[in-house]
Amino acid sequence: MKKHLKIITICFLCALLFNTAKAQAPKKDTINVGTVIGLMRDSAHNYVMQSATMAIYKQHSNDLVSYQLTNNFGRYQFKDMPVGIPLYVVATHVGYQSIKKEFLISPKTKSIDLKTLNMERIDLSLKEVVIRGQQAPMQMHGDTLEFNASAFKLDTNAVVGDLLRALPGITVWADGVITVNGKKINQLLVEGKPFFGGDNKIALDNLPKNSVQKVQVYQDKNDPDPINPKTNMNIVLKKDKKDGLFGKFGFGYGSLDHYAGDGMLTYFSPKTQVSVVGAFNNVNKIAGNVDELMRFNSFKGDGINDDYHSDFRRTGINVFRGGGATFSQDFSKDADPRQSYYKTNDLRGEVFSSDLDNKTLTQSQTVVSLGDNSHLNQTSDNTQHSNDFNLRSNGTYQKRTEHAEINADYSVNNSQSTSQATQNSTSLNDQTQDKSRNFAQQMATRNATDASGSVGINTNRYNNWGTQKNRSIDGEFKYSFNLTHSSEDSKNITDFTATDTTQDRHFNRQYIKNIDGGTHTFVTNFRDITHLFQRRGNQYFKIDLNNTISLHHENENDKVGDLAPGAATYRPNQGLTNVSHYKTIDDKVGVFLSKDFWKTLDNRYSKTWRVYVNLQDQIFDQRNEALQTFQNIKRSYSYFIPAADFTYRNDQYGEFSKNYSLGYYTSVTYPTINQLAPLVDNANVYSITIGNKGLKPAYKHTAYANYTYYDQKNKNPLNYKIELSANLVKNNIADSSNYDDLGRSVHRFINTSDSRSADYNGWLEKAFNFKDHQLQFSTNSGYNYSEYTTNVNGRDYLTRANSLRANASVFYTYKSIWQARVGENFDGSKSNQIGLSRFTNYNWATNLGLGFALPRSVFFSTRVDLNNNKTSSADHNIYYTIWNADVGYRFLKGAEGEIKFSLLDILHHNKSLQNYITANSLTTTTANVLQQYFMVTLAYYPRHFGLHKKKE
Repeated sequence: MKKHLKIITICFLCALLFNTAKAQAPKKDTINVGTVIGLMRDSAHNYVMQSATMAIYKQHSNDLVSYQLTNNFGRYQFKDMPVGIPLYVVATHVGYQSIKKEFLISPKTKSIDLKTLNMERIDLSLKEVVIRGQQAPMQMHGDTLEFNASAFKLDTNAVVGDLLRALPGITVWADGVITVNGKKINQLLVEGKPFFGGDNKIALDNLPKNSVQKVQVYQDKNDPDPINPKTNMNIVLKKDKKDGLFGKFGFGYGSLDHYAGDGMLTYFSPKTQVSVVGAFNNVNKIAGNVDELMRFNSFKGDGINDDYHSDFRRTGINVFRGGGATFSQDFSKDADPRQSYYKTNDLRGEVFSSDLDNKTLTQSQTVVSLGDNSHLNQTSDNTQHSNDFNLRSNGTYQKRTEHAEINADYSVNNSQSTSQATQNSTSLNDQTQDKSRNFAQQMATRNATDASGSVGINTNRYNNWGTQKNRSIDGEFKYSFNLTHSSEDSKNITDFTATDTTQDRHFNRQYIKNIDGGTHTFVTNFRDITHLFQRRGNQYFKIDLNNTISLHHENENDKVGDLAPGAATYRPNQGLTNVSHYKTIDDKVGVFLSKDFWKTLDNRYSKTWRVYVNLQDQIFDQRNEALQTFQNIKRSYSYFIPAADFTYRNDQYGEFSKNYSLGYYTSVTYPTINQLAPLVDNANVYSITIGNKGLKPAYKHTAYANYTYYDQKNKNPLNYKIELSANLVKNNIADSSNYDDLGRSVHRFINTSDSRSADYNGWLEKAFNFKDHQLQFSTNSGYNYSEYTTNVNGRDYLTRANSLRANASVFYTYKSIWQARVGENFDGSKSNQIGLSRFTNYNWATNLGLGFALPRSVFFSTRVDLNNNKTSSADHNIYYTIWNADVGYRFLKGAEGEIKFSLLDILHHNKSLQNYITANSLTTTTANVLQQYFMVTLAYYPRHFGLHKKKE
């Protein structure tokens, strides 16, 4: 195995080093070492020109060399310019005539100062002077930064994602997240609307670059947070490319009768978007909604990417069939999304069905510490065959005007499942040598329907400026519901045997369960009510009044019967047969006080402070009426749950943005009926849970501190975030466990002494851009420490638990030709039950990826995952490697055809290994998984844009 790993690593590094050396090779025609500086001014008023577009071209070929915007002082500076070659600069600005100046950088001085260039305003009576042959790569239109797509020359098959990677200050990260000058794009729009659900990769990977007119970047003026408004990006299409049709039809067949088929057909126009998708396979390519299948079937979804490979982590043998459709219709007139409260009138919907057949064989080993050097060694072999069918539909409607917004949505999900399972379990006490065995069979059929929805109205204040009176209020009124119905018919046959034969048990039990329930929630929020009493705004602080009330009910009818040996019919089980009616009322009433402070200097900086306090009270009423009288419970609680926060934001335009926040909040966890008074089913021989009516709610205090840094420079951005929190829980709800010598356990929830925990989460992103190359480094990590009390066999133990996760990756791209990735992931946990047990577990995973597209549309990609697992219950580490590779060819006009050969799990090493740690136990589980196979795939990507061409 080590030999294979060395070969893989050497091949990967050689390819990466070869490409890096190639990327760094200097061009032969010239050496880019020159510098150009200068100043832009308004000729009439003699003030400096901010955000003027400066673009430098070669005189002989008109090739674009570089471009940028002037800074807040009207200055510009170009580095790495070619020397000894005739050049010219074109300056443009909205409302001004374009100007052009020719120059040459001397090889001796290697720098030139163009001094001051004066721009003249456009006389409305005259036509604008146009310098033909060049278009400004980017320019400012008010507060909107616009990039001209035609100024960037790319491959004829390039898509929007390739275009954005070529734009200055824009970074497209490996996961599809887009940042502009370091700030994350909240929403990527196409023609001012979300493109098929708003998944960035659908637009990035499917829309051709040659259909784009311009890219707009602007702040969302409808964002309710004025301190930190979100940034949006809008793709404006050419007039003759505003509608289109794209999709995919593919099928693959491979060794061991593995197969995979998928298809998508998508249409869009300025008002309508429709997509139909489908997939079927037995290679663990499983999707949960239409968006996932659209992403998997995108034009760039295959090729040198590896987004749509088999999920080798999924357990069992899986056969998946799924498909659905999504649509949206815009009923509004054309509106500019950059404007405040632009009008919308949108209807969206989706229907999706899936059928998953799964066969899983599982083996697990558990070590349970009992104290006094006594342990239970438990094993379990499980066989399960299940089939799950789901049919889901959902829809949303949004209508927004200048002073009001209506939102409505619904979702209905119908599911049917059948399962058959057998389980062989054993338990051995290593001190007393008592041994037990349990054989169980389960057969179940379940049907469920879940329906949810909401309707809400938001109002925006406006004034009658003639009388200085408010004509409306800022408010939110929302109703939401969630309704459920489920039925289950199942049988459980159990045979329990032990060294002490008097403990042998046999059960043949049938369960018929029906549950109907629902939750209705009403939200009322009046924002900044002081405006109702003031004519010219709030001089002091804002006051919001909010109330959220949730009404929940659940009716359950359980019919349980036992079949005695030799009997023909099931006899009712009086202890488990039950009818119950459960209701809760959860009402939260609060007064929200906030105050904003700010200090700004136009185009230089903005500093804002916000302080808020939320004074909130929660009333929780809980009632249950049941045939089993011990479940009759009536309780009422009232808790004060305040929250407070301080936020500071420092924006230094063109340099950085820093965000600081400190806060505190509280919450309450209330005991459930199944914790207070559950029905005890003794057929679950190895684990029985009993109730505790003395259980109290747990009250949680949380303090947090966050720091975020965004680099606003337009090259090589650095972004990072650090989150810290600490928690204290009063009356912590914990598990009390009692084990006998045969391994049977009885569990009961109890209130213990205070529990404490601390959390850290952080991430960092850094990008390096040079010419057509980009190197991305990203990392995120998290750490949790918790300290709480547990009870085992009547004794309290202080438990300390630690968990750490960390991952880092380096991602390299050269145009759309080369991709390389190196990543490292660590996930570990440790539990120390002082005086009883100590367990540890960790997983290391190293992944290497390489992909490239050769001339004539040949592509290759490969990915290697190296896994290393270690637990305290095993003597040796467990290693396994998953190595996949694809080689393919794109053909036909526009690369619409594709043939691909895939090699999956080349080393035949894949295995499933999972570890679970509790306070006093460690479980290691293995299962059957998908392993090595080879497959040939044929695919066709229909792509037609500009179906109804409009004249310019």
